[in-house]
Amino acid sequence: MFIAKGKEFNTIQSHVNAPLFKCVFDYDFNGKCEIKIAVVGLYRLFLNGKELNNGKFSPYLSNPDEVVFYDVYDITGKLKEKGNVLCVLLGNGFINNNDFDIWQNETAPYRSAPKFSLELTVDGKSIIESDESFLVADSPITFDDFRCGERYDANLEMPNVLTSMSLDGFNKPITVEPPEGELIKNTTQPIKEYRERKAVSITKTEKGYVYDFGLNDTGIPRLKITAKKGQKIDLYFAETIDDNGVDFRSISFVKSNIEYVQHDVYICKDGKQEYKPSFTWHGFRYAEVRGITDEQATKDTLTFIPTHSAIDKVCDFNCDNETIYKLVEITLRSDESNFIYYPYDCPHREKNGWTADASLSAEQMLHTFDAYDSLKQWLLCIRKAQRRDGALPGIIPTAGWGFQFGNGPAWDSVLIELPYQLYRFYGKDEIIKENAEAIEKYFGYIKTRLNADGLIEIGLGDWCQTYTSAEGDYETPVEITDSLTIIDMVEKTAEMFGVIGKNAEDIKQFGNYLKNSFRQKYIKNGQLTVKTQTALSMCLQLNIFNAEEVQTAYKTLLSEIKKQNDHFRVGVIGYKYLFDVLVKKGNQDLCFKLITQKNFPSYGYVIDCGATTLWESFDEYERINGKLMRKDGVERIPSFNHHFWGGVLAWIYRYIGWLNVKSEDTIEIVPMIFNDINRAEISYSRNGKSIFVKWEKVSGSIKLTVKNNEFNCAFKNNGQEKILAGDCELFVALEKQGK
Repeated sequence: MFIAKGKEFNTIQSHVNAPLFKCVFDYDFNGKCEIKIAVVGLYRLFLNGKELNNGKFSPYLSNPDEVVFYDVYDITGKLKEKGNVLCVLLGNGFINNNDFDIWQNETAPYRSAPKFSLELTVDGKSIIESDESFLVADSPITFDDFRCGERYDANLEMPNVLTSMSLDGFNKPITVEPPEGELIKNTTQPIKEYRERKAVSITKTEKGYVYDFGLNDTGIPRLKITAKKGQKIDLYFAETIDDNGVDFRSISFVKSNIEYVQHDVYICKDGKQEYKPSFTWHGFRYAEVRGITDEQATKDTLTFIPTHSAIDKVCDFNCDNETIYKLVEITLRSDESNFIYYPYDCPHREKNGWTADASLSAEQMLHTFDAYDSLKQWLLCIRKAQRRDGALPGIIPTAGWGFQFGNGPAWDSVLIELPYQLYRFYGKDEIIKENAEAIEKYFGYIKTRLNADGLIEIGLGDWCQTYTSAEGDYETPVEITDSLTIIDMVEKTAEMFGVIGKNAEDIKQFGNYLKNSFRQKYIKNGQLTVKTQTALSMCLQLNIFNAEEVQTAYKTLLSEIKKQNDHFRVGVIGYKYLFDVLVKKGNQDLCFKLITQKNFPSYGYVIDCGATTLWESFDEYERINGKLMRKDGVERIPSFNHHFWGGVLAWIYRYIGWLNVKSEDTIEIVPMIFNDINRAEISYSRNGKSIFVKWEKVSGSIKLTVKNNEFNCAFKNNGQEKILAGDCELFVALEKQGK
């Protein structure tokens, strides 16, 4: 049975307090005692004053018409004979979020007040349920929204409410219709708080005080203050600042209502007090605090608590090149700060699970983090969101947005890329089996979208291409990136289906058909007619050219790079293909230059600008009268915290770290020499296996140190292979590899 406080739900126009439910009971049973709780929204669960939640923002963010997750807590030995107090605090979560209806959340058919179902059992027998056993009252949280922020009035607090048996002020809840989605046990990795940070500086402005925490990240604030009753404190959070305080321009919907953009409000009671939001989080480096005095504006007053999914690191990298080292650091910060249950799009703005972003980052994220459980559960949500005809939306979860705009093969590829990389790193064929039917259904759908030339041309293309003023101003035709992406998806699907013994002949035939159609339209006189870096790189990497055409195509690619004064002119689809092709053809130093050079556009430029996370796009900036401005004259500033350019991290691991993870138990070490790197080391562990690889230039040769525990490890150099079964030390000739 699901219960709620009422039918009225929180909106920007009409605030509704987060409800607090309470049940007081005695307990005289023996046996295993568990609580099962399913929530449409978010919750915090308390037993006798102690919080039971495994992590923040439980249980998940999902479309309740598709799936609702429940948690189970073992409370054996935690109950008293008399006067147990069980409390449930509900937040709005995905069921009821305000987004100025950009992604149709405000008009979602399921939108309602948060609701929950709870059962307390002893040895499987129901003792307490979410019925008349619970009463409900308003909590001090007067507004909560995971995008907009949270508002809290400390004067509404009930003394000892989580431990007192008193039910004064509580009333009967209402029984409501259960959600339409399937109830499934939550198995994702929880959201955790990490090492708290103090501001590196505090600057007084006309409106308040700007706290600079030194790093762009995702988290929640902690407010500690001694104040008088009624003092109102406003907290605004942003990635950038100008001379007047926080600058919200990287949040695209800022003009709609600035008071509901990453804005927390706290109304003080008398004396010492502390506050952390329960149901919202923010992406920020800067916090502007309004409503405090000079004496209150200390570094202890407001601190930053990084918050993200508990995906533990399994890979560490180091080298003597400062730019590469810094690039690894900011990429990892973007990965973690954009991972709240699943990889999403910018923590300060959208908080949407964009499918392309996850597909582009799948390899490097799984190489670095233990994210199997989180991505496995998100794939379930992806399958639930898939339309009957096989089409996928561009964001998941979604209220319905993303089928008409925001998707396409490079976005849809998440359905293949995630299982492919999960199997590669973990070796569990369950992930292929679980998604095989959905993959088949998708290929059935995409076959219906062929155009008159026998190619695919739907959705988005080479997003955020350099040298463009808007994200969608890509130069490579969508027909090229779409069709070639599908060819890549076909190859990976055939490989996965081979693992589980599933027939993929129809899918492979479709791939061959696409390749022939592509060549017929775009290969003339042995050359590609569209000479963009993205198109050329994709064709080279995906073996679209015949053997006699490859050399000409590669020369054309080098010529196109030279036209840009040795800079990349690609978007998020093309960049990984470009980097891999250059290295495989022996031009690793050119590739290294594209990545690390300090002038625009490059990762080196971003780092030289002081970036602490990866940017959404490569734009050139300057400050004019204290305000950050794009040099191309475009007023809007994209996000400064995206992970989809982070595929460069897998490139660093493979070519600079020399570590190529072939499968869950097999590693290849292949030397690759760079002019500007003299030393690198990498450690990697998975499934009880571990390996450490270190190389350094020493007196005209390379000293290689390997410590290998349980991996099948092969050292490949100049066509020779050596099996490294344990710890060893080798010397490698100092010469270029990879030609």
